[in-house]
Amino acid sequence: MAFTVNGIVWKLIFVSPNSRELIRDNGTRTIGMTNGLTHTIYLANNLQGRMLDKVLSHELTHCLLFSYGIEIDQALEEKLANWISIYGRELVYLLDDLLSILHRGASEWRA
Repeated sequence: MAFTVNGIVWKLIFVSPNSRELIRDNGTRTIGMTNGLTHTIYLANNLQGRMLDKVLSHELTHCLLFSYGIEIDQALEEKLANWISIYGRELVYLLDDLLSILHRGASEWRA
């Protein structure tokens, strides 16, 4: 599957949990990995349900950071990706709800 972020085409590929694509630089194994050089997100093919949602959200955070050239400390990047994977959907849904109300004519709410 392919998708575009900031004009960059990315691939989403499901691989075996034992794939070399899911090994971090430090040699540890993971269930999701974003490669900024090849513009590819690799996910273990046994992910499903809430875990798939969480891991994909986490990896998409890395994807967006790479696509917009945003470089931050690796530990902070992981914290941000974890936060997005837990609370990001709530933030987006709330934003959509509030903008929908405002676009329907709730201009009296504006100061």
